[in-house]
Amino acid sequence: MRSLKNKTVVITGASRGIGAALAVHFARHKCRLILVARNKTRLQKVVSDLEPLCSGCLALAIDITSPKGMHKVVSQALKEFGGIDIFVNNAGVGIHKPIEETTEKEYEAIMDTNLKAVFLSFRELIPLMRRQGGGQITNISSGAGRIGMPGMAVYAASKAALNIFSESVAGEVRNDNIKVSVLAPASVDTNFMSNLSGKSKSPSKAAQKLTVDDVAEAVIYLARQNANAWTSLADLRPLLVKK
Repeated sequence: MRSLKNKTVVITGASRGIGAALAVHFARHKCRLILVARNKTRLQKVVSDLEPLCSGCLALAIDITSPKGMHKVVSQALKEFGGIDIFVNNAGVGIHKPIEETTEKEYEAIMDTNLKAVFLSFRELIPLMRRQGGGQITNISSGAGRIGMPGMAVYAASKAALNIFSESVAGEVRNDNIKVSVLAPASVDTNFMSNLSGKSKSPSKAAQKLTVDDVAEAVIYLARQNANAWTSLADLRPLLVKK
């Protein structure tokens, strides 16, 4: 497997949960990090904790759902580190509501963060990665995009669309040495998923959850795959141990 030392990695939604765990794991591999989130205070806390580990760390409090915001993230990465080797679209929004109670504003917020931001990243990154000879984009999806979840119809739809969108683009760029992968974790032990699990009436609700470190380790595995290896869509589920 390839070394990640001195690779430049951009992580969105990096101020907490899976994003913060991703930052720690990439920092342990001595990567140069650009961490993106809306909450500046939480983001700065993650960066200050990581500075002894990584070979360079930049915090950007930016809204990536706008073309200007995504362009600024990429241009700042180029200015600071000269390129982007790995881009992780981790930022996500979800709510738990019956569909008839879901507002248009909530629908747009979910779709903008979970799907439009990825579209904007593709438009910025693919020309860049072609010029620099390659790169990797990993999108964090959800098991909800494969099965569907009552009370989370818009969130599930956004993740289902993300899966197909990512695989379609992957086919467009695979001969340019650009890898596009999707990781779809089942229930993860974060504040977001814990709140949802408490409301869920699904009989298939997981008996145990993945940790944020489980997800981060899977992303690291994808990032370290050899040049001739490529994973398109990967499910990540907890091992159910009977007691």
